[in-house]
Parts: sequence; structure tokens; C-alpha cells
Amino acid sequence: MDSSAQTGSPSTLSLLTFRNLVLAVIGYVVARVIYQIVYYRWFHPLSKFPGPFWASVTRLWIAYHNLKEDEPMVAFELHRKYGPVIRITPTLLLVSDATKLPEIYNRQANKSKHYISGSFGNVESLFNMQDWKTHARFRKVAAGSYRHKMEPLVDLRINDWINKLSTSFSKTGKKFDFAPWAVYMAYDVISEVGFGAPFGFIESGSDVAGLIQGFHEGLVPFGLMARLYPFTNWVKSTSFGDKHLVARPEQESGIGTLMRFRDKLIEQRRKDIEAGNTNGRIDLLQTEVTEHCPYYIACIKESMRLTPSAPNIFPRLVNKGGMDLFGKYVPEGLEVTCNPWIVHRDENIYGPDAGVFRPERWLEDDEKTRQYNKYNMAFGYGARVCLGREIANMELYKAPLQFFRMFEPVLANKEEPGKYLIKGGVSYFTDMWMNIEERKVVGKE
Repeated sequence: MDSSAQTGSPSTLSLLTFRNLVLAVIGYVVARVIYQIVYYRWFHPLSKFPGPFWASVTRLWIAYHNLKEDEPMVAFELHRKYGPVIRITPTLLLVSDATKLPEIYNRQANKSKHYISGSFGNVESLFNMQDWKTHARFRKVAAGSYRHKMEPLVDLRINDWINKLSTSFSKTGKKFDFAPWAVYMAYDVISEVGFGAPFGFIESGSDVAGLIQGFHEGLVPFGLMARLYPFTNWVKSTSFGDKHLVARPEQESGIGTLMRFRDKLIEQRRKDIEAGNTNGRIDLLQTEVTEHCPYYIACIKESMRLTPSAPNIFPRLVNKGGMDLFGKYVPEGLEVTCNPWIVHRDENIYGPDAGVFRPERWLEDDEKTRQYNKYNMAFGYGARVCLGREIANMELYKAPLQFFRMFEPVLANKEEPGKYLIKGGVSYFTDMWMNIEERKVVGKE
């Protein structure tokens, strides 16, 4: 036989083998996709709930709308079309009825893997702990630092903020964007409370080490990772994911900088405690949050209702025994969630003008006000409500009030005073440009 034929035969066999292997892989993938579509669409326990076709068979639908930054708005319109319960992933239901909040976010409801996939580190935090018992134990230890007795520290940072605004803008007449300056104050407050010293945003008048920019840049991948599990869990387990998705102190910016700052301050606080030196922080703070003008508080609550800081999904696993949602059974272990941007627009609670900014609604009727407070999701809901709620409320109630007492703001663009953006399930404002003038003290020339 010809030598070329002899050498060519193995090559042909190898080509056929490789081709068959590729075809087998393609065939498996196609069969798997078809199976997933057929099972989730027609045979899964949630198949009886309405929603978009693609949402019922793949998580790519919700990931797409999260990336497009219109997830809550699209879901809100779907509720108008389908009713109070819609299916937004193969295993997750979204509920728009605010009265279901206590049942969905009951004390014993565990979090789903949605939270684990959306975290950037290897260690569980209070935010992503799944088991409710574990969370309750750790929260009890941590909650002390976040109670209302921290008011003097908040006051200190607010005063620094007001003084900096005065020297930098009121006295100079310079125009500035209020949005980042509000964040500077908030970051310095929470770092003072949590770590014992401010990051220094107010003092520098800038984004220290790019922390805010890094946070904003991380919102989109954070939202996508949370919505694409279990794929993202697998990615994080690879060497690529371990290198690029898990935050470490040695990183030069963003979360890495925050972790280094945290470690430095925690070590200093440990030494202070061992030496019996607390410098008057935390332990001696016993003051309560002061009372404020009812209409002003109503304005704050109405703002938080319509523009929540986390217009996001917060899935919980259905408890043992399942759950009834408007006559349809949801088996235990499946996911149910609400979104504050949506439940805060429930017309059955807030009336036909639920989408309108009208602070007076909080003052008109005591029974309705109790209902508004009961079904408020601005800081989460139930036993896992945001740990920093007391501090955040203190900032919201005191900082803007002091700002308006001290300054007369003049908006640069009254037609569009600012932009409300949603990225990865977290919101923030931009382009709030203004000039400020110091108010004249009544009775003085």
C-alpha cells in the first residue's frame, strides 16, 4: 500500500473522531437547552405563574434588564399586565402586593444563593448569610454599634460637612455638584461609626482612593453575578474568578483600599481596648435621635418611598410547608421576592396617586400612616432590615435640615435638578449642580 495512504488513514480517523466529539458536545448542549426550556416552562412547580417566556426558562432575561438598568420599571409594567405575582427567573417569583411583605420576609426565612453569588469575598457577611439563625446570632453582636446612641459622632461629621461646604462654595461662590458631597458625608459618618475614624472624604473634598468610583463600577458586575448563579459560583471557584472577582487588601483601589483601611483601624481599636483607652468613643454615647418637623420628616419618607437606595430584589426561600400566593401554591425551597421600587407604588396601599411625590399623605390619617410604615421596604424588611438604618435615618433627618438652615441653594438647572440612576440594583443621584449662599440670621444686620 502507498505510504501516503498509510499515513493519511490515521489523520482521517482522527478528524472523524474529533468531528464526532464536537457533534456529541453540540448535541448534548442542544438537548440540555431543550430539556431546560420544556421542563421550566411546562413542568416546573412555578410554571403556573405568569411572566415573560424567556424569564421562565433562563436567568439571562433578568440579567439583561439589570444590565439595561430598567429592571424595576419593566417588572412594574409586567405586574400591571399579569397581576401581583410574576415569574422573573425559572425559580423566582416577584410579588408587588405590599401586604405580603411580612409573610415573605418572616423571621425564619432563609436567604437564597442569590446573595452568595453576588458577593466579592470568600467570607460570609451579615448581608449574605443564608441561615437565619446564624444571622441572628452575629447581628446581635454587631448591632450595638449602629444604634441611635451614635448621634454625637454623626453630629460631628455633619458639622465638618457644613463647614467644608461653607468655605469651599458658599464663601467662594463656586458651583458644585451636591450629589457626591452628600456621599462624602455619608461615607465619613459610617466609617467613623464602624471603624472609629473617618475615611477623609469631607476633609479632602474628593473621592478618597477611588472608593466611590470603584463602588459604582462594581455595581453592574455585582448585579449580574447575583442574577446568573449557579454559573457565577462556578466562575468564582476557578483561578480566573479567584484572581479577578474576589477582593483582597493588596488591590490598589476600590474594595482593596477599603479592606486595608479597615484592617489598620481594627488593629488600632484592638490596641486601644487592650490598653483601656477608648478615647470617649461609642461606650459613652447615650443620646437619642431628636424630634423634627413632621412635614420635613414626611418629605424624607416620601423621597425614600419613591427613590429607594436599593431598588433591588431580595429573594427568600419559602419555608417548610410552602406558601399560598393568591390561590396558587409555592413549594418550600423555591424563591420569592419583593422590590421596594415596586411595592412602594402599590395603589392598594398608597392610593391612585402612588407614583406621585406627595409628602402630605404621611400626615393626613394616622391609620394610613401606620400602614405606610408597616409596609415600608426602604431599608429591607423583617429581621434582616439594614443594620445601618438608625445611622442612615439620623443622617437623613439631620444633615439636610442643617444644610437648609445654613444655606440658600440655587439650582443650576431647575428643569432637571438631578438624575436618579439605578445600577446593579443600587441607586444614586448625579448632576445635582447648584450654588449656595449662607442664610442671614434673623434679627441681625
